[in-house]
Amino acid sequence: MKKFVVTVLILGILGAGGYGVYHYFFENKGEAERVSSDAENAVYVDLVSNITGFGSGNGLIDRYGGKVEPQATLEVKLESDRKVEECFVKEGDEVQEGQRLFVYETQEDEDKIAQAEIDIEKAEGDIEIAQKAIKQYEKDKANATNSDDQLMATTNILSTQNEIKSKEYEIKTKKLEMEKLRESIAGATVTADMGGIVQKISDSSGQDNYGYGYGSGGDSAYITILAAGDYRIKGRINEQNMNQIDVGMPIIVHSRVDDSLTWNGTISEIKTDNTDEDENNNNFYYSGMNSESSSSSYAFYVELEHSEGLILGQHVYLEPDLGQEEEKTGLWLEDYYVIQENDKAYVWMANTANVIEKHEITLGEYDEELMKYEVTDGLDAEDYIAYPMDTIQEGDPVIYNDYMSMGLGGMNMDMGDMGLDGMDMDMGDMSLDGMDMGEMDMDGEMLSDPGADVFDLDADSDSGEEMLDAYDADSDNDEDVLDLDEEADDDSSEDAEQEN
Repeated sequence: MKKFVVTVLILGILGAGGYGVYHYFFENKGEAERVSSDAENAVYVDLVSNITGFGSGNGLIDRYGGKVEPQATLEVKLESDRKVEECFVKEGDEVQEGQRLFVYETQEDEDKIAQAEIDIEKAEGDIEIAQKAIKQYEKDKANATNSDDQLMATTNILSTQNEIKSKEYEIKTKKLEMEKLRESIAGATVTADMGGIVQKISDSSGQDNYGYGYGSGGDSAYITILAAGDYRIKGRINEQNMNQIDVGMPIIVHSRVDDSLTWNGTISEIKTDNTDEDENNNNFYYSGMNSESSSSSYAFYVELEHSEGLILGQHVYLEPDLGQEEEKTGLWLEDYYVIQENDKAYVWMANTANVIEKHEITLGEYDEELMKYEVTDGLDAEDYIAYPMDTIQEGDPVIYNDYMSMGLGGMNMDMGDMGLDGMDMDMGDMSLDGMDMGEMDMDGEMLSDPGADVFDLDADSDSGEEMLDAYDADSDNDEDVLDLDEEADDDSSEDAEQEN
């Protein structure tokens, strides 16, 4: 039984090797004929299917980092020298426009108003006394008998009049102060200027920035509210690439997790008045890599057609919409590959002799947005073409930019490497005479099964793997199986009986 299994294995190896040689030299003949040259004037050529397959995320179209954020962010900051008495919302609450958020303490302002009223009342009393004093000084001046007394009376009158004016100014100032304090008390309750979700409520003490503001959130805000509704995308672009985007440019938004998930939008704003100095790194994605730069980056915003499926804070990729998502039928080639001379179109193409030639093609429509020609004849996806350069001359050898560029010269078909040279293939040593192989047709199919009690393919072995497993289990020691010289003299019938 062991000899039979070994025989089947060897026949299988020979059959697989024979098919591999046939497949390499005959079935794969077209591919094997592509042989790259190592000459100095060799021209690099690329597979047309790779060239025409270029599109989103391959490095030919710039990508930028972006983050999903609400349409607007309201930052409610505290007024100077005011303290919060009570806050009516908490983080996560959904608020409506005009809803109360918090109220300031007003007791201090009320005390100031009361004090101002007292000060005004006192100033009015001082004015009344001063007016009476002036009347007395006028009488003294009228009754004065000499010039010195008249001068003194006049001086007292002028001085008292200045005091009255000072008190009147004080009263006016106090009234203005009281008016502001009353307005402050009336506006002690702060409401939301827009509806949204309360994202954050900070400690109300120690705030050093005050008032309302719209932005992207900040530590100085007391309450931060994110606008409800559709989202927008905030992207960043390096100053060196600012000329590549414009307001109104259509944008495709790609998920970083699943590149097939996309959203469409338009650049609505590019902020050039301030920079994102803290986000300078990893702000520009190109050809699968992040470009780090020490230069400044600027924010731009993309308004989406819809934001369904996006999550607030999600990181995405942004790329200009150049029509790359549109699927076109036929073969479309970038116009810079096409050479047009004398009303005819050509490409530099590698021929079967592995040299470059100027090959005529037939052009169809032209896509101005994508800058591509439709090639209707003369070029297939399996052809190889080169970027037209002035140094290319017809007949130059080529270098194929793919895994098959080694050609036949790069494949060592020395059968000795397969280990067959070291195998003792003396079939006489295997004593096949004692084996009933049955009848076989020309294709190797079993027509009769006289040896079913020895090797039943259907009952005992549904696959070659089961046969090999049985063989491996039976041969724990390689010497017991592969030492054909010693086993050849053994009685094959005895082995078969022991095996059964």
